[in-house]
Amino acid sequence: MNNFLQNAERTLAENRKEVIDKLMKFAVTDCILFWSPNPDLAKRQEELWLPILIWARKIFDEPLVTTAGLSVMPENMTLGEKLRSFIDSLNNRELVVFYLAAIDMRSVLLAAAFVKGKIDAEKAYQAALIEEIWQAESWGKDALAEERRSSIYQELADLEAYLRETPV
Repeated sequence: MNNFLQNAERTLAENRKEVIDKLMKFAVTDCILFWSPNPDLAKRQEELWLPILIWARKIFDEPLVTTAGLSVMPENMTLGEKLRSFIDSLNNRELVVFYLAAIDMRSVLLAAAFVKGKIDAEKAYQAALIEEIWQAESWGKDALAEERRSSIYQELADLEAYLRETPV
């Protein structure tokens, strides 16, 4: 995994602006902005997501409005320059971890908290896959889904370890 991440870091360095632009567009559909109408699941989301939202609202000076619907809230349509500045301030190692974590978790907000050490790989995994985990607990486990979730957890753990390594 380290060779892959080191190569990704070099490639990303050559394409920083495009990567950051892509992340900014992706931000408006951040999974932690879309809450479940199911009270049990919403309670779990509140426990895991609300601390991240409170932190992100302060860091990015954005309202980050949540919804139980499927439409992007108008207030979130143009996330501001503080988010772009935050992403741009990441070094290449942090940015590659941020990018890959954001894709895995469908969340730039969780990725930001992950890269800055606000949450670890376990908490990031739980927060990102909360709905799938809840569904498996409610309706039963599916072997393929379990395998995919396990793979995502391992990738987050690998990303965390890579981020914490001293660069060579």
